[in-house]
Amino acid sequence: MGKTSSNKTQSKAKKIYNAVSTAIVALLFVFLVIVVAIMLVQKGNGGENKVFGYYMFNVLTDSMSGTIEPGDVILAKEVEDVSELKVGDIITFKAPNGNYNETHRIIEVVCKEDNTVDYFRTQGDNASQPDNWQVKPENVKAIFVRKSAFIGGLRTFLSNWYGYVVLIAIPMCVVCALIIVGFVRDKIALEREKDEAEQKENLIENLSEEDKKKLLEIALNDIDLQGENEQKPHGNATSTAQNSED
Repeated sequence: MGKTSSNKTQSKAKKIYNAVSTAIVALLFVFLVIVVAIMLVQKGNGGENKVFGYYMFNVLTDSMSGTIEPGDVILAKEVEDVSELKVGDIITFKAPNGNYNETHRIIEVVCKEDNTVDYFRTQGDNASQPDNWQVKPENVKAIFVRKSAFIGGLRTFLSNWYGYVVLIAIPMCVVCALIIVGFVRDKIALEREKDEAEQKENLIENLSEEDKKKLLEIALNDIDLQGENEQKPHGNATSTAQNSED
C-alpha cells in the first residue's frame, strides 16, 4: 500500500510539473509573438501605432546625429499637454512641409498673449541652422524618452528571413514538441499503469481460494493496525488533559 501511494504521489507531481512547465513556455511564446506582431504592425504603418501611450519611431536621417543616429529606434511618449514642453526637449512632430515625422529639439517656445503656446521653433542637433518652419501644438506627437538598442536590433534581425525563423518558427516547434512529448509520456505512463493493474488482477484471479483468504486477512490486519496508530495520539492527548485538570 505504501509503494502504491508513493507511485501515485510521484505520478501526480510529475503531471503537475509537466502542466506548469508547458504553461510557462506557452505564455513566454505568446508574449514573444505579441511583441513581434506589434512591431510588425508598427513597421507596416510607418511606426504610427501607439502602445500604452508610447510610440516607437525609426530614425532615418542624421539631423540629430550625436544624440540619435540613423537606424536607431526611439521610444517616445505621447504629449498630452503641450504647455509642459520646454526648450531643450526633443519632440517628434508632423513636419509642416510634408506628410512625414520629424524628431528635433525645441530651441524656442513662442506663446500668444494669453500665454498659451502659439508654436515651437526646432533644430536638429547636427544642423547649423534652425528649421525653417513653425511647429504648431496640434502637430506635436510625442516627446523623446530614450533610444532602444534592443528594439532596433530586433527590428534589424526581423528584416531578414532567418529572423522570423529564429523568433517564430523555432519557438513554435519547440512548444509543440514539448506538448507532444508530454502527451506521449503521460499516455505511456497511463498504459503502463493499466498493464500493471491488469497483471495484478490476473495474478489474483489465478490464486487459490485459500491464498485469497490469506491476502484478505493481511489487508484487514493492516487496516486495523493503521486505525490503532491513528487513535493513539488522541488517547495521549486526553490523558494529558485529565492530568492537567487534576
